[in-house]
Amino acid sequence: MNPFRKKKDVRPDLGVLLSEFNRSLMLIVDKPLLIANFTSRIKQLFPVESVCVFLLDESAGKYKLQNPDGGRPDIVLTPKDRLVNWLSVNDKYLAVSQRPDILTYFSEEEQAILGELKTELIYPLKVMNRINGTVLVSRKTDGVPFTGQELALFSLLLDQAAFAIEHASLYEIQTERVKRMYRADRLATLGELAAGAAHEIRNPLTAIRSTIQYLGRDLAGDSVRQEMVAELIAETERINRIVQGLLSFARPSELHIAETDAEQLIGQALLLLNATLGKNRIDVQFEYFTRDTRIQGDGEQLKQVFVNILLNAIEAMAKNEPQQERTLIISIETGAPVNLYSRYLLISFEDTGEGIGREEIENVFDPFFTTKEEGTGLGLAICYGIVSRHEGEIEVKSVPGKGTSFTVKLPQQYTQNKPPHESKNINSR
Repeated sequence: MNPFRKKKDVRPDLGVLLSEFNRSLMLIVDKPLLIANFTSRIKQLFPVESVCVFLLDESAGKYKLQNPDGGRPDIVLTPKDRLVNWLSVNDKYLAVSQRPDILTYFSEEEQAILGELKTELIYPLKVMNRINGTVLVSRKTDGVPFTGQELALFSLLLDQAAFAIEHASLYEIQTERVKRMYRADRLATLGELAAGAAHEIRNPLTAIRSTIQYLGRDLAGDSVRQEMVAELIAETERINRIVQGLLSFARPSELHIAETDAEQLIGQALLLLNATLGKNRIDVQFEYFTRDTRIQGDGEQLKQVFVNILLNAIEAMAKNEPQQERTLIISIETGAPVNLYSRYLLISFEDTGEGIGREEIENVFDPFFTTKEEGTGLGLAICYGIVSRHEGEIEVKSVPGKGTSFTVKLPQQYTQNKPPHESKNINSR
């Protein structure tokens, strides 16, 4: 055998790849896994650099990038964008290099996104006459234009993928609803138990504390025993704080609803924690995507929610190594409608801390669940109750080793003559 003979170019069998592609669409219901599998199959079939999938986030009313394949994870599209509007009206894919006239129709920001992602093909993910997402495919690595056969194959694959992704999204929504119902029932049961336990503990605890203080009077001059008495009293105070937390969770204070400004509440929370933020060298970035941040709610209790989330973020980032990033990004934006009279105001807190494991994240709102050495595990449980009583929602997402994001959704009434949205960043220490 001639060792210098050129090896035959081995290409993947198209039939096998298509069969595996269809099988994965039918079997995978986990949306991130489905998208990862889908994009990898596309790259096996076509020599492209990147395949970016944007899906509609119902709560935010935006198309968010699901897989930052060569792009920034914060890239978003909106239903009002010209790109989405063109796809909706024309109901077909767009080959960017073949239609430069259409490219100039898009806004400068949209053109910049397409340029950043080296986009050549734009495909709508449409189900039941509704665009649920779009796929941006980069140019081929060999520089050869896509053939008509390749474009036809693309259309076939993406039509199938659109239904599979929609099915995975519905499954994800239903799973989240079941989790919320289960969590609400579980917290209600725990609340009843906590109320009874707190009452039974507080009475004998008061007697114990009084007795220790009384006995301490006879130990004047004995510094060792006086120190022991002080430690006992400190421990009873700690138990009392836990009991008080139980009562706050089980029997929350009455809401005093009035018009309040979420931006101002967050500003007050940051002011309270300014010294702690500076001590831990945490950079705070405040992003606004709406001018109207007014809501109907109990300002003091909502501020308690924000302070608790901020404290958790600070403690998570305080564990970072000195060279690691310590950034807290707070953003406020309008979300999807709640009903004919209100929509959600979304308030997100994203840190660069150690993150939360998948096994632990399901329990973060449970009372007494904590990953801290000295934590009581009641803070987030109380926050969950406050937000729920405001008819809102609180969600958490985390990537271990990269950070955690809490999003508080609060109903916001529609206002007449609302000023236009804008985006601005404020950096603070």
